[in-house]
Amino acid sequence: MTLKVPIKRNNRLRTTLGRFVVSSNQRPLCIEIAGFTLDYGARDIVIGIVKHECIHYAFHIMGNPSSDGHPQFESELKKHGAPSTKTTKIGRHFVFICNACGKESESRLKQLNRTPHQYRTSCCKSTLSVIGERIYDGT
Repeated sequence: MTLKVPIKRNNRLRTTLGRFVVSSNQRPLCIEIAGFTLDYGARDIVIGIVKHECIHYAFHIMGNPSSDGHPQFESELKKHGAPSTKTTKIGRHFVFICNACGKESESRLKQLNRTPHQYRTSCCKSTLSVIGERIYDGT
């Protein structure tokens, strides 16, 4: 199959590593890769993400079920060595600790607000303390 859709960098994507974009009438528009994916991701991981989005494109063109999690789609990902959705961490993650229960968590934020006491944990709705940061390249 010939790829007839452009691949673009999108620095506005924050919660996804990449996406396949279609118009309102279901015509393929482009594949977008998040800027942080390209900045922090290891080369083979970025290629895997591009493969994942190209498989979305191919399945869409062929009329196959192209949703993440569908067995046929997931089988094709494995066949081509592309990662499943939400299995890869990339970018700068801040590490937090809950001031009430001590549970550790992390979040990928572009920058940490200067007033972290305004944030609340999901476990206890308590204040949190920043204890560090980690950089992930997907490997």
